[in-house]
Amino acid sequence: MRGNKGFTIIETMVAAVIFLIVLSSALYVYSRLYVSYIRDKDKIEVQEDMRIALKKISFSIRQAAGVKSCNNSRIDLKPAEGSSINGYRHDTAQKEAEVNMGGVYLPLASHIQYLNFAYDPENRVATITIKGEKGDSGILEMSTKVRLRTD
Repeated sequence: MRGNKGFTIIETMVAAVIFLIVLSSALYVYSRLYVSYIRDKDKIEVQEDMRIALKKISFSIRQAAGVKSCNNSRIDLKPAEGSSINGYRHDTAQKEAEVNMGGVYLPLASHIQYLNFAYDPENRVATITIKGEKGDSGILEMSTKVRLRTD
């Protein structure tokens, strides 16, 4: 037998198959992690948008001089002195929460699927429920109750 230099075709084929198995496993794990990353990123973005909207809406309602009217997706406020915020609504077409500043509705938060207001005039308490979704984040929901400070 002469000196063996190099690999046989079988050894090369086995090495190539093993390399492809390892490579495809790594690509599968990477793709699953990337999908998970995107879903979590979307979820965080929706949560931030909803938290910002709830914080601003709650503050404005708490400081308002009163509530003019309230239906499911809209609340009209009597602005406190020095405030130009007249209310909030849900824009179903744009999927946004909007603020009424000086008679003009402006975007407040995106990715809002549902925004509901309920007002109890006897106790001066407004309940705000908000739901949001982006991509595959799933529907996220937040809710709060706010008591008006002024009479």
